[in-house]
Amino acid sequence: MITLLRWCLLKAKKIKWELALWQYLDRHLTELLKNPEELEQKLMSYLSELIHNANQTEA
Repeated sequence: MITLLRWCLLKAKKIKWELALWQYLDRHLTELLKNPEELEQKLMSYLSELIHNANQTEA
């Protein structure tokens, strides 16, 4: 009986953490999507750096 209770508590904690993670991601992703220009600028700088570094290692 105690192990069943512990299992239920463990599942409750796991669900709580998962919900907190999804809430955090949802909050930040909606904030990023409100400013698509800023998101595009950040992504383009990372992509250009990645392509530039990849081209340097091939040469």
